[in-house]
Amino acid sequence: MDKKYRIGHTYKDILSVSRKNDEFVSWFSLNGSGIGNSGGIRAAKYLNIKSQIPAYIVLITRNTSHRWYNPWEDIIDYSTGTIFYWGDAKFDSKKNYSDFRGNKHLVRTFERILENNMQDVPPILHFSKVEKGVVKFNGLCALTKLELTWFEDKGNPVKNYRSELAILDEEKVDVAWLHDRAKCTDLNYVNYNAPNAWKDYIKGNIKKLNIWSKSIFNKEEQLPPFNSNEAALLKQLHELTPIQFEAVVVELFKNLPHVNHKIVRTRPTADGGFDFYGQFSIPYPVKYEIEFLGEAKKYFRDSPVRPNHVSRLVARLRRGQFGIFVTTSYYTPQTQKEVLEDGYPVKLFTGNDLVNILKELRLDENGKIKNVWLETVLNKIEIIQ
Repeated sequence: MDKKYRIGHTYKDILSVSRKNDEFVSWFSLNGSGIGNSGGIRAAKYLNIKSQIPAYIVLITRNTSHRWYNPWEDIIDYSTGTIFYWGDAKFDSKKNYSDFRGNKHLVRTFERILENNMQDVPPILHFSKVEKGVVKFNGLCALTKLELTWFEDKGNPVKNYRSELAILDEEKVDVAWLHDRAKCTDLNYVNYNAPNAWKDYIKGNIKKLNIWSKSIFNKEEQLPPFNSNEAALLKQLHELTPIQFEAVVVELFKNLPHVNHKIVRTRPTADGGFDFYGQFSIPYPVKYEIEFLGEAKKYFRDSPVRPNHVSRLVARLRRGQFGIFVTTSYYTPQTQKEVLEDGYPVKLFTGNDLVNILKELRLDENGKIKNVWLETVLNKIEIIQ
């Protein structure tokens, strides 16, 4: 039987004694090596080598974010060839994030990568649980980043690892290769019959899956579902005064992690036609700064941003400057098309994007912006004025 996993294809995950038709756990099983039948992070051990590093790792995602970004769920982004995957830490009075078995596998793998000991690095296969008894293969992956951050487990904040995975440009993975790894007797030959994308990776050349990303988004893809908690967040933003909304947007951008920038809100009496400005800084050794101008405009959910709104911002950009347009609503297809076709250096932030930022900064409390934070921002306006 041809036991190969192909990207985008589904396979039977049948929890039964015989596993006669199973195409998941039973395919990996090999004389004492396999992935087991529980847990989101499963590791197969070497049969003939004593090692803390597994022969390969299988990750399973049960909750994924697709329509809009939820920082507490795993994210599979084929357009960029990237998966963001949470470790297996849970809210526990006796254990911390480093005590969970899956997290130990991720940490040891990343340590080998930092040491440039690529021969020992295990390949990672990622699957999604699409329905009961069915998994979908999302690709052969390489761990590119591992950070310690906060995770939400049933309303409780928990420290956990969050990994960034590159989906390699490999259409299928032969289970026989994984079995050969598990049976290996010498790590110097563990990658002998590996797929080309994996051989390239261990040599330092990551070839990611290349899928053209969607460029034009419809209304439903730019806004959260009606009557959802996310929609309530947007409604609260829309109920702010224009000056308050501008101040909130600036404060959100100031607090974004992993972004080096200076950002200033313009004074309402003489804003020059824009609401905030600043600089993005690319750190050393590149050390380069990009100036930007921004507009933050409130629109009702059913009132889209049209080309003329964005063109006013574009007209104010000088050579080398970047534009940012932020709205509580969405952009018409024509607006997006003109920005793309004319090559405008402008980033369009939708209602969904604002919700994502609020969630990323943990400022969402069941559909309401965290009151203490919001009052602090609004009080600053009165002090400045």
